[in-house]
Amino acid sequence: MDAVALLRLLQLFDSQFPVGAFAHSGGLETYAADGAELPQLVEVLENQIELGWGRSDLAAACLAWRAGVDTTSLRALDDLSARVHAFKVIPAARDTSVRLGCRTLALVRRLYPGAVSGLDVQPTHHAVVIGAVGRRLGLELTPLLIAFAQSLAAGTLAAATRCMPVSPAQAQTLLVQIHDAIASAVARAQRDPEDHLFTCTPALDIRAYQQAFLHTRLFQS
Repeated sequence: MDAVALLRLLQLFDSQFPVGAFAHSGGLETYAADGAELPQLVEVLENQIELGWGRSDLAAACLAWRAGVDTTSLRALDDLSARVHAFKVIPAARDTSVRLGCRTLALVRRLYPGAVSGLDVQPTHHAVVIGAVGRRLGLELTPLLIAFAQSLAAGTLAAATRCMPVSPAQAQTLLVQIHDAIASAVARAQRDPEDHLFTCTPALDIRAYQQAFLHTRLFQS
C-alpha cells in the first residue's frame, strides 16, 4: 500500500472521523445495567467476532469492495444492502447501521468528491458503504477489512470503558488478545463472503432491543 492509500485508510477509521459511532454501544449498555464486567465483556466481544459483525459486516464489506467501481456495480450494491437490511432484525441495530453509513458516505463525498462521484447505496448500510468507498479510494481489500474489524472491536471496548468497570488499559489488553480472532475473521470473510453473510447472536440482539427501554442511558443504541 502506498503512502497516500495508507493515510486514507487511517483517516477513514480514525476515532475522530465524525460519523457518530461513539454514540452507540450495540446493546452493551444493557449488559452493563445487569452487572456485567470484564469477563462478560470478553464473551460478548468473542461472540461478536465469531457470529456477529465478524461474519455479516466483514462479508458485506468484502462483497461491496468486489462489486467494483463501474456503473453496473450500483445495482449490485443496492441488492447487497437490501440483504444486509433484512438480516438486521433489531430496529436499533438496523437504523444505526444505516445512519453510520449515510454519515460516512456524506463525509467521504465532501472530502473526496472526485473519487466517489456517482456512488450511491440504498439503504446506506455501514459495511456496504465501507467496502464501496474503500474500493473507490484505492484501498486494498485485506487492510481495509482488518482496519474495519479493528474499529468495530475498538468501538465495543470504548463503550465498555464508559458503562462498565473496565479501564482503558484493560480494554487495550483485551484488544491485543483478540487480534488473532480478528485476523481469522478477515481471512474467513475473504474466502467465501457469500457463505458468511449472516449473524447468530440472539442474546446480544435481545439486549440491543432492551436497551431502548432502560431507565437511563448513555448511548443512543
